[in-house]
Amino acid sequence: MDYQKIVEEIKEKVDIIDFIGEFIDLKKTGQNYRALCPFHSEKTPSFFVSPSKKIWHCFGCGKGGDVLTFLMEYENVDFHEALSILAKRAGIHFSPSQKTLSPVSKEKFYEIYKIAALFYSDQLKKSQRAKNYVLSRGINESSIELFAIGYAPDEKDALYNYLKTLNFDDNLIRRSALVSNNYDFFRDRIIIPIHDSTGRIIGFGGRLIEQKSELPKYINSPDTTIFKKGENLFGFWQAKKFIKEKGYATLVEGYMDVILCHQYGFKNAVAPLGTAVTLEQLRKIKRITNKLLFLFDSDEAGITAAERSLVPAFQLGFIVKIALLRENEDPASILQREGANSLKNYIVRAFSPAELFIEKRKKKNLTERIHDFLSILGYLKDSIYTDQLLKELSEKTDISEMSLRDELKKVRTEAKQNKEMSSFSKEILLNEEEFLLRLMLAHPEKINYILQFISIEDFENNLVKNLILTIKKLYEDGQYSLEKFLNLLDQKEKGFISKLIMISEIEENSLEKHITDCIKRLSIKTVDKKIKEAAKLGDEKSLYELIRKKKILLEKNNERE
Repeated sequence: MDYQKIVEEIKEKVDIIDFIGEFIDLKKTGQNYRALCPFHSEKTPSFFVSPSKKIWHCFGCGKGGDVLTFLMEYENVDFHEALSILAKRAGIHFSPSQKTLSPVSKEKFYEIYKIAALFYSDQLKKSQRAKNYVLSRGINESSIELFAIGYAPDEKDALYNYLKTLNFDDNLIRRSALVSNNYDFFRDRIIIPIHDSTGRIIGFGGRLIEQKSELPKYINSPDTTIFKKGENLFGFWQAKKFIKEKGYATLVEGYMDVILCHQYGFKNAVAPLGTAVTLEQLRKIKRITNKLLFLFDSDEAGITAAERSLVPAFQLGFIVKIALLRENEDPASILQREGANSLKNYIVRAFSPAELFIEKRKKKNLTERIHDFLSILGYLKDSIYTDQLLKELSEKTDISEMSLRDELKKVRTEAKQNKEMSSFSKEILLNEEEFLLRLMLAHPEKINYILQFISIEDFENNLVKNLILTIKKLYEDGQYSLEKFLNLLDQKEKGFISKLIMISEIEENSLEKHITDCIKRLSIKTVDKKIKEAAKLGDEKSLYELIRKKKILLEKNNERE
């Protein structure tokens, strides 16, 4: 299969700005687009996308490449998975050859989960009892379709037998965690599919229709090759467009909360998967917005959940508001019983993290509450938001801002949280080898000229050496183009190349001078290296010749100046 041709066709049909813009908030700046990098924490945008060159690069963490590399990095998928997703988007027929797939590849997992979801969906249509339960929870037909809700029948091997009729291999069925020892993992449960950020089903949540004392009400799929509970959010696939539109994400606690929130117009709602919210889950949201609303129960468990969620939220620099519902209530129950306006009233009255600790935590004395809050505030690196919260804390406690600031400083020192955020600088200094490669990339018409006057074997940077050798081979075969060159590189190489390409263009009228000067500096460096080697070996004849060669090079350089 000609993967290079497919990649080139994808790049032609998938607009890199439109695609990356679905995941992060791009802002136009000159000819390029800029954003906060989705791959590391930063306050100053250092992530750039060039629509003309069809590449992206982050000058903060060094990652970069094309639309394919972005998807691989963002979704943590391999080359063939990314190619399959983008080919489907571009309307290109693509089926990975079996030789490229591992014995149980991710593609096979995605396939079996998709088939399982269709099976569960069909079973819901056949079971009036299951359908009545879903409707009794206030979920309408549109939501059933949107979230692909289904039902696992109360049989020990219904799904297993179905998968076998479709000729799925026992090894794959077992590894998928949908079946264990020929027994279905989900039985007599409402099934709620969990999607990844691209819309593929990667797992399921199962809710008992009738509570049985020995069984948990909710269970999730076990972790697999494609599914990690701590790395995914329920509803994110459905919500990400609306999170971007509203400018913030609403974090709720359960599946039904998310489903009913979307049904009643609160379409930016997501939920962790039965665990405390994690950094990995919040990073998905941070790529779209830096604002979060926690919507939890006001009982002890709800308040504790909100407090714990602040730690990863502050670590990632989120601005947070908190809305606490009545005790023993959740968004789903309020929406079902009282409608959208009631929930909207809670959201309008949302308060800050400082208020959560000072006014909602009455069981501890004031000093303990202040210290608890400062210990969490220590994770926050945003100085403006920190000042805002300290000012509010001072107003609510009648303690001076200065005293609170001093105490926060102690907390940060003790917790070793005072590392400064790395700042982005657009001044990228390239050595001669990197600069020459940059010239070849920007001006392919000069490749032949440059190759005539350099000795690639003498290059000290192996990465640059190998990249120029790749360009040389493509050029000599009459196959060189930036697209073909990039398609031959791995992710590390693409990141390095994207950095070079994104650096500002060289003035056309000074191009020849830059090339000549760079070649001469490289030649002098090579001679200097050989002079040191000859001196070390005591080879006087070679040393004399090398010194004479350097003198000639320097004289020519002086003549130019």
